[in-house]
Amino acid sequence: MVATGCGSHAHTAAQARPETPPRTIRVALSDFRWPLDPALASTRDETTLARAIYSTPLRTDTSEHVVAGLCTAWNAGNGFRIWTFHCRHAVEIAAELRRAGRLRASPAFWIFSSATSVTVPAPGRLVVRLEFPWRRFPYALTTVAAAPRGVPGRFRLVSGSPARVVLRAAGRTLVFVHLSRVDAARAFFRGKLDEAPVPLGDVGRFRSSRELRVRPLLALDAVVFTKPVPLDVRRALWQTADRADYQALVAENAATAALGVAGRNERADPAAYRRAVHSIPSLPPVPVRISVPYDSALQYGVRILYAQWRELGLGPVLVKPDRQSDARFMRARAVYPQEEALLAALGLPADLSADDQRAVFARIDAFLQSKATVIPVCWVADARLVSPRLESWREDVLGDVDYAAIG
Repeated sequence: MVATGCGSHAHTAAQARPETPPRTIRVALSDFRWPLDPALASTRDETTLARAIYSTPLRTDTSEHVVAGLCTAWNAGNGFRIWTFHCRHAVEIAAELRRAGRLRASPAFWIFSSATSVTVPAPGRLVVRLEFPWRRFPYALTTVAAAPRGVPGRFRLVSGSPARVVLRAAGRTLVFVHLSRVDAARAFFRGKLDEAPVPLGDVGRFRSSRELRVRPLLALDAVVFTKPVPLDVRRALWQTADRADYQALVAENAATAALGVAGRNERADPAAYRRAVHSIPSLPPVPVRISVPYDSALQYGVRILYAQWRELGLGPVLVKPDRQSDARFMRARAVYPQEEALLAALGLPADLSADDQRAVFARIDAFLQSKATVIPVCWVADARLVSPRLESWREDVLGDVDYAAIG
């Protein structure tokens, strides 16, 4: 656990601190790069910052429905293979979509690389032709990777550095500061911030606080196999993953353990666990190399899984991201608010032309439980400390906050 030094006396002081005018909103972020390229924004903090700086062609409302952004109307043709959008800055948007489709490092590469062409046949008219039918393709234009870099967003950039980014619009100033989670919590309770991330292990400390906001996200922690590993070994790892301790210690019971990649009401099968444990002595002695990213929460979490597997006699080995590996431990995040986007982040196929995808997801979950190419571990929740003066503060299912909507 991480100690913050923010005890109950600090919390009392925070409640008593004088209110400051909401014209300036001070936000701590712990995980962003600067300069920030919207096509490469990959963390929750980077996408939140990018949405404040840039404007996307389309947006989603509080019900996660697609609404107008730089584009105001759209329609599909040729069985959802051709999409036409009526947009301001259509030329700039087209250039950005083509660029994102060339950047393999972009979280949205899988979206725009599937376009056979992106054209502007007439002023204000954007046409995207796809290789296959895609019923919900307008959601693709809500991603930050679709935001044209040369088009001003709702906030104007005043100054930017790796330590501090200042934005302004209509008399409102946004100040983003780059701080560790521990330093951010301390600054919040000294009255220097209006929003801060909660340090790992400290959600329980603030459970009863009106300043704590916890939001389940459309994101999943999972082990994804990238090289051939014997099926029986993969199945044993899948069945014996210590999801209960991971849920309690990493997600702090703010998110649910995951036995599938769609839906959150799965139940563990104790008999399957016992069969997997019984099979371990007969498994081939394969040292499965699992790469771990440089993320404190994920590095802490993977050690919970590692300890369980080693105790049972399985042989995973944790390696650095730049080392050759058989699997990787990752946090998969959807780039738009549909479960199909989460499947893509995990490298799994989805029927993008299906109207109701529940049957598709059920088939994928059944396949994964039999083949164990992906080991889902736990859904992700984001925990923030938010000043009561930010009355309209809201975090969406992707973890993004619309600061222009805060009263």
